[in-house]
Amino acid sequence: MNFDVVAVSMEAPTLGRAAYDNTMEALKALEMDGQLDGLKMNGTVMVKPNFTQPPNPSLKYGPRESDLTVHNHVCTDPFSILAACDFISAHGGRPFIAEGTKWPGGARGVFLQMGCESLLEGSGVEVFDTTTRSEDERACIFPSKIWNPDFSTIEVNKIYGEIDLIVNVAKLKSHSNALITGAVKNLYGALEPWQRRAEGHYCADPLWASISRKNMARGYKLLCETFVQVHDAIIRSFGLDEVCIVEGIISGEGDGPLFQPARPRQEYVVLASVNSPATIDAAESYYAGFSPEYLANEALYRLSHLNFTPDEELLESYSTQYFLKLSSEAGMGKIKDFKVYAITSQASEAIPCEALGLLRRGEAFELPTFVRYAANTPLYERIPDGEAEFKVEATV
Repeated sequence: MNFDVVAVSMEAPTLGRAAYDNTMEALKALEMDGQLDGLKMNGTVMVKPNFTQPPNPSLKYGPRESDLTVHNHVCTDPFSILAACDFISAHGGRPFIAEGTKWPGGARGVFLQMGCESLLEGSGVEVFDTTTRSEDERACIFPSKIWNPDFSTIEVNKIYGEIDLIVNVAKLKSHSNALITGAVKNLYGALEPWQRRAEGHYCADPLWASISRKNMARGYKLLCETFVQVHDAIIRSFGLDEVCIVEGIISGEGDGPLFQPARPRQEYVVLASVNSPATIDAAESYYAGFSPEYLANEALYRLSHLNFTPDEELLESYSTQYFLKLSSEAGMGKIKDFKVYAITSQASEAIPCEALGLLRRGEAFELPTFVRYAANTPLYERIPDGEAEFKVEATV
């Protein structure tokens, strides 16, 4: 078949069944294509989900009543995690789940609230909280390329030096200050101590406070540089292979990554690739409708309301998502002109990456607010009316 990304989009009687079957089908497709050959699937394998925020309605920007399910638009579906663990175990591997979060209860709290404990009971799969309490628990590593000198040195839990393989199970959703979050950004949760993750946002979060266009774009630039450097440092420093999965059975659109004001979309899709997190994130973007052409047209439209016409360089900075550009430069895969193997209930066939939107159930995903304010460019000094402020309103 010789493809870069597999996209599985098949419905099932239940959401859990869809998450499990589509994840398993994606992994089997990678195996049949020979992409898992040589990977230490029979070793100690870290399964890294996205446990951004537990489905706890008492939390700020927590779930609406309709979001109170393990099949939500914020956290990796537990049935997708189960499928990854079962696949690893079937190949003689020793899977464990690893995450670090500072929400109440930590990683284990989200693990419990997402139903993972009961689902994995008897499997021997345990959860490991990567949050550290002292320097002795951390390893100091370095990215191969540095765009943001504030994060030229990275610290992570030493557990990353004790594994043979990462299965990165990210969530398909848009993001209020990074546009999308997928496989590349999912390892940002490994950054320690946890305060460094907050520092990497540079106070550029329009969900929590008003911010100017210019400062938002500056924060966008620095955050993208930071999470690309974190991902690069982990994979290269520890010499790890990475199976990337982006689970989007219930996807998130608008101002994610939290429950509100983002909105869920029932999409039934799972993407997967090997050692190419930039490519799978580019596939996620095409699937959501955020192609370079779409983002360029959006920028032209928004800037026209400011009586401003961008030159070619500035327009390109809007059309190509900055983190995708950097991660591709860091060797994380192609972001254009890659091949997709699409598996649906009707057919299984190779399609160009630009056609991924044909699998989508509906119109393009809703864009985050900062994109509608033309703040999604690293060239923040060149934004017109840069001092104009905006804030995301978390209305339900």
